[in-house]
Amino acid sequence: MALKSDNPTNAKINQNFIIRVLENPKENHVKNTKLTSANKLSGYLKDEQLKIKLFKKILDGQKDKYTFLIRSRLKIEIQSK
Repeated sequence: MALKSDNPTNAKINQNFIIRVLENPKENHVKNTKLTSANKLSGYLKDEQLKIKLFKKILDGQKDKYTFLIRSRLKIEIQSK
């Protein structure tokens, strides 16, 4: 049974968006895409402020899909459901 999130922002992100993470996007011969949750995204991003900045951008924005490239080592795709 899934537990309710104690963070309302993470809950809203998980309810409305799909988050895909691609590590080492320059190595196109290996597709290592993983679905993740808003809370687990912190494991990929070492900077909590960066995660907050990304979430603020998608919650305030009007697009259906956002793509973020973090230091050429991590590609994050966030798409609305």
